[in-house]
Amino acid sequence: MKIAVFISGSGTNLQSLLDAEAEGFFKSEIALVVSNRRDAYGLVRAREAGKATFVEEEVDLMAVLEENEIDFIVLAGYLKILGKDLLTRYAGRIINIHPALLPKYGGKGMYGLHVHEAVFAHGEKRSGATVHHVTETVDGGAILLQSSVDIEKLTSPEAIQQTVLVLEHQLLKTAIRFCEEGIL
Repeated sequence: MKIAVFISGSGTNLQSLLDAEAEGFFKSEIALVVSNRRDAYGLVRAREAGKATFVEEEVDLMAVLEENEIDFIVLAGYLKILGKDLLTRYAGRIINIHPALLPKYGGKGMYGLHVHEAVFAHGEKRSGATVHHVTETVDGGAILLQSSVDIEKLTSPEAIQQTVLVLEHQLLKTAIRFCEEGIL
């Protein structure tokens, strides 16, 4: 598969995918990286890995995906809602990593540290990460993989974020491999 990874920020999930590709963890090629923010550090990571990069507002996104023969899209910390045309064209071929155990702590406004602040405020004993299909409903697509961890002894939302991030990195690369193998 030829993959486009969509990012908005520092790109730690992207880096874990670049590392997994380099190690041969999955067979797919990360063909390009798209960001909705020109200043996203993830674009630097992608360029350093020799990947084509695009800032969404500067290109015709659908044309770029078509020209690069993209088969699959991975949202890795991408904070913009996808348009209907893209969702229709890539239906069933877009996945997202979410830093919580969906369906809890999902939906509008639930991203990044906001998720972990809510988890912490509610005194949850476990948290985790979820890979799901992307649909028009924010965080509402079918859950493909989940992993959880005990957070009872963690003392801040930031500590939860760091703990869950480790799960995100493992789940996202595993989801790509499982998609290649027809498991997901």
